Amino acid sequence: MMAFLRRMLPGFLATCLLLVLLFVGNGLFFAARTSPYGRTTRHAPRRFDHGQRTVKIMAWNLAKAFAITNEGRFDSVAAVNARLEHFAQVIRDEDPDFVFLSEVMVAAGPMHYDQVLFLVEAAEMHAWAFGENYNIGVPGFRAVGGNAILSRYPIEPLANPNLAGRRPFFVGRNNRRVLWCTVHLAGQELLLASIHNDSFNLENNRKQTQEILDFAGARPAILAGDFNAEPGTPSIDLVLSSRNAAGDVHAGPTFPADAPTRRLDYIFAPSRWELLEFRILEDTVSDHLPIVAVYRIP
Repeated sequence: MMAFLRRMLPGFLATCLLLVLLFVGNGLFFAARTSPYGRTTRHAPRRFDHGQRTVKIMAWNLAKAFAITNEGRFDSVAAVNARLEHFAQVIRDEDPDFVFLSEVMVAAGPMHYDQVLFLVEAAEMHAWAFGENYNIGVPGFRAVGGNAILSRYPIEPLANPNLAGRRPFFVGRNNRRVLWCTVHLAGQELLLASIHNDSFNLENNRKQTQEILDFAGARPAILAGDFNAEPGTPSIDLVLSSRNAAGDVHAGPTFPADAPTRRLDYIFAPSRWELLEFRILEDTVSDHLPIVAVYRIP
């Protein structure tokens, strides 16, 4: 037995070393990290209605479509795809111009699928962009998730910068970036930010919100997603006091979806835009309720 173990030990150690190198290489070299990416689909872009001059925006935290269960295992492809089809049906029914997604995955261990690609095709949107928040594992078997934007208009990925409090690549929990894209709409260039801020530390959340506002500066922008901050907290007060963002913060709670008690999800547009409609949809396929806003562009 000892002789057998001695023969096997070099191979075992070599395998462990290879896995460590692949894990580190994946996190440092094979991951997209701060480089967002995206492309268009076979679906034609929407033509902006210069007469109506309205834009419809949806934001939704998808909770990874529960691809990873509370017990820490990967759910079946069939179960995840059924939830993704439900998400897509809601998007099709609402027919938004832009969908800002947080907690969406493009890889989940043994399930070789991409939730963003599934949704952009199933919802018949024209373009998509994705920005990583985490990428943990080895090539071919890793968990990759972050923020995304689906669009009926052509969009360009711009940036996916680290936000305050970010830890090393091998820490997936609560590590945050913000996905920035640009779009030309109504004769102007507009920034789009898909947001999922710190969910544990309100002071760090505030710092992240300030970084987002600083990046946008005076440029017109849509900021949407899971801010993980309630009305009246420093983060939301920062946005409202920036004089460059307008949106509803009093419509009601969005989390948890089955019995909501907290407002965490928001859509903010340039302050010159007129908010025509804001709704919180009743849908429990995620742990967050989806929100929809309609604005008129002056």
